[in-house]
Amino acid sequence: MPRPPIPAGEIGKIQIVQIADGGYRARARARDNAGAIRQARATGRTADEARARLMRSLARYGVAGTTGLSPASTVEEACNAWLKSIRIRAATGSLSHSTFESYESTVRLTIVPRCGGVALDALTAGRCDRIIQLILLEQSLSSARRARSVLGLVCGYAVRDEALPRNPVRDVQRLPRPAKKTFVLSPEQIIAIRDLMEHWRESGGMGPRPNFRALADGMDIMLGTSARIGECLALRRCDVDLTSAPPTISINGTIVQNSAQGIFRKDSPKHSRQRRRIALPAMAASALRRRLALAPSGENALLFQTSTGRPMSVSNYERLLRSFIDDNRESLTHIGVDVEKYSTHAYRRTVATQVERRAGITLASRLLGHASEQTTRSSYVVSCENVDASTADIMDQILGT
Repeated sequence: MPRPPIPAGEIGKIQIVQIADGGYRARARARDNAGAIRQARATGRTADEARARLMRSLARYGVAGTTGLSPASTVEEACNAWLKSIRIRAATGSLSHSTFESYESTVRLTIVPRCGGVALDALTAGRCDRIIQLILLEQSLSSARRARSVLGLVCGYAVRDEALPRNPVRDVQRLPRPAKKTFVLSPEQIIAIRDLMEHWRESGGMGPRPNFRALADGMDIMLGTSARIGECLALRRCDVDLTSAPPTISINGTIVQNSAQGIFRKDSPKHSRQRRRIALPAMAASALRRRLALAPSGENALLFQTSTGRPMSVSNYERLLRSFIDDNRESLTHIGVDVEKYSTHAYRRTVATQVERRAGITLASRLLGHASEQTTRSSYVVSCENVDASTADIMDQILGT
């Protein structure tokens, strides 16, 4: 009776024999996805090593079972295989190094300690749910949300690798949304904060005077443009046009920091579709004039730099702001500022809220560079508690007095 043909994309029987030098040789026939027969052989010091090398040699033909994962593989093995695959994307630029480092950190610190030894065929939806709920209970909501996201990506990779029939993370219950941040600054508070920054440590009695000018100018630019702190620090001479009426800036980059590349300017905002040109209010234009006067020559010179001429990092600016808050905690509290919630992102939320109240959600969303107005409304705009009093007049007209 003839031997049944090997189906396309499958591997035939693997033969492993011991050879003269004490090692092992593995060989097999396989049919690639186009239907052509492929023969492969490999040697190794042990039978398992020879088999593994044979499978790797057949992997380039897309033969099933050659990519390394199986239902018996552990979550840790799947994580390592997935990280290896996306490391290539990070190296080619299709995935940022910062994102890769975030994924790797979540795998190392959260997923592997919780479920690294679990076999993929034992990773049910219920088990995934219990793991994520335990992270939520013992760590934080943000840790649980990151773990769910990364574990879902790992399981999706295992599905494509044919080690899982379906992605169990898809059926995990929804995690609660983080509480919406509602802290915004009033115009009066902004004026008072700017005055505090102007006089911060000017007496010299609390150590060397910090770079208050960069702190104050950054605040004015962020409040005038809605730019994120990284986008503000990435501004160059060529991005500013103070000769137009009104003056404008182009938001087209951001400052990024990771262990692989250090601190550098990325030539797009947080999302590439968020490039935009913004008209400047007077306070932002004045701040930019001061930055231009201090910046080195050259069209690509950054407006915010360290004393050594390197880009100012986001962490450096935020550290400067925290020092200002610590030194002026009593004064900030006196003017009604919640010092525990005061951060650079409060500036962006303040801009969104004020513009939405005066001109509507569409303009606020375009100013922030959002593709969806819902993002602006749900994450940035703080709704006013007082409903327009005209509703009373409307109801009086409908129902009578």
